[in-house]
Amino acid sequence: MISPELLRRHPFFGEFSEGQLKSLAMFADEAVLEKDAVILEEGRPAKALYFLLSGSVDLYYTVEEAYRLEERRQVWVCEINPGEPFGISALIEPHVFTASVRTSKPSRVIQFYVDGLKQLFAADPQLEILILRRVAQAALERLHATRVLLAAAYS
Repeated sequence: MISPELLRRHPFFGEFSEGQLKSLAMFADEAVLEKDAVILEEGRPAKALYFLLSGSVDLYYTVEEAYRLEERRQVWVCEINPGEPFGISALIEPHVFTASVRTSKPSRVIQFYVDGLKQLFAADPQLEILILRRVAQAALERLHATRVLLAAAYS
């Protein structure tokens, strides 16, 4: 459990009511992580949605060729900055992480456990809409940044 005040400080949670912030805070924990800590791994079950409070984390995708698994490597995709969510696969079936994330410097994160979020969403569908809308916005911004990187790589 965390303090609702911790959430209130961030624009991501600006549209949430006081009651919604208190409910979210009950199903969340704060973690302090050292540099190079792996927060989530591609292919693993997605049991928590994350929110970066401070520091910096990098998102990576695994690239491999079907017949040359020894050449499997992680490719940097983007940096996630304070105030942004990550691990959004926790909200989307089949609830498996599609990327890996690790800290690029000491960082603080909030973990929202999916089982708790599901309980909250059942009791407050408006909360689910708000979270999904904000997460979708972040995903679209990340997709745009990835497209820019791809365009630069091919030009």
